[in-house]
Amino acid sequence: MSRLQDQDFTYWFLREAFGWDVVLQLTWMFDTAPATAAVQDFTDALTASRLHRRVVRPRIPPARPSWVRSTADPVLSARDAPVPADERDAWARALLRTSDLDAEAGRCWAVHLAPDDHGGAVLSLTCLHLAADGRALTTAATDAAAATRMRAPAPSTLSTRPPGPVDDLVDAGLQVGRAARGTARAVRAALTSRTAGTGETSGARPAAMPARPPRSAPAIRAPRAHPSWVVVDTDTDHWAERAARYGGTPNSLFVAVVAGALYASGYAAPGDPVSIGVPVSLRGPDAADDQRSNATGGVTVVVDDRPSAGGDLGPVRARCRAAFTAVGAGDRPAAYHLQSLLQVLPIALVTRVVMAGPSGMPDAVASNLGRFDGLARMGDATATSVSFRGDARGVRPDRPERFGEGVQSWLLETEGRTTFAVAGFDETCVGTVSALRDAVRAELDAWGVRGDVA
Repeated sequence: MSRLQDQDFTYWFLREAFGWDVVLQLTWMFDTAPATAAVQDFTDALTASRLHRRVVRPRIPPARPSWVRSTADPVLSARDAPVPADERDAWARALLRTSDLDAEAGRCWAVHLAPDDHGGAVLSLTCLHLAADGRALTTAATDAAAATRMRAPAPSTLSTRPPGPVDDLVDAGLQVGRAARGTARAVRAALTSRTAGTGETSGARPAAMPARPPRSAPAIRAPRAHPSWVVVDTDTDHWAERAARYGGTPNSLFVAVVAGALYASGYAAPGDPVSIGVPVSLRGPDAADDQRSNATGGVTVVVDDRPSAGGDLGPVRARCRAAFTAVGAGDRPAAYHLQSLLQVLPIALVTRVVMAGPSGMPDAVASNLGRFDGLARMGDATATSVSFRGDARGVRPDRPERFGEGVQSWLLETEGRTTFAVAGFDETCVGTVSALRDAVRAELDAWGVRGDVA
């Protein structure tokens, strides 16, 4: 696991081809500020965690880059001047684009703390997606938060020594073999899909997706390349009750709200199908010992029409279940098996192929990270809200590439609160905070969900 894995290469490719770094962030909002010493303990614990790593390029292509333990000495950035309480989230969001992160220098994460002008505080943990997916980041943060109260997390097992030339040569040979086997599997998957009419897994757009009016290129609909943001915060028991009332689960209600926001914003007209990407963790029961940076697959759930707000969640729930079942059974589209081939091809060639075809991005992403007990507690202080989000830095408005479509959202649950951040990428529909807030608020009201939308 010291080499970059298949799921890591998406973020390596974006970095090499477009100069993007995809950054994830956890944000804590405190009414009573935690002790600086507790946040320092949190930072120290992260230094011992799986996050503290450095990427090393191979000496012999097409061997994969390697992960080694970082020897960088992270420093807690604690601001003295208070942030206005109503600007705490904006202060944290700015760190997605400004925190000093560099995978090759071993600075894959950063912690920032700021007091507010009401006696509270805001805490930010930013991390390169290349170094950790949402589950890995949040698990590491939960373990580090526990270290501020009682125990230190288990240290990372990564070595600080990079592989030598012989190791690179062996891995290069392995990659060529994997690419050949992956190509053969892709051909078989394509033939099977053509015969059976399947393809609704692993983030691929289903082959049978109904037709809809053509849409202009993402760069035309997002000229600023800068998303708008809102954060929804509600009681977990209340959220679950609303879902059960309409025959669904908390996750299917989340998917329905995200899909409904697309329609409410005008992104899709009634009757138009939309595709919702739902990330799925590929980590097993021993996830705490899993040192992989990224172990996330995904499914695509197609919604043929706006979910009937206040109606039956059964259809959305059934489509999610069918997609999850297919992934669990090993059903993958042809493109999934080509990941290993892309790792041995020149970046310039891969870029031309990617840019020549459709973007492949789903209309929305609904990422449910799950429940994390203790994540909100930092020393003697407990956050009133903990949110998760992600974005790409380095996206240039003058270039045709864009990071997201429609809307994307990330949900997590801790200390009885369910919180999800929502990003609006299509500037023609949700280019302002007010437009995005109105779309999300309309869906929450229709399902009878009480909560704050800030």
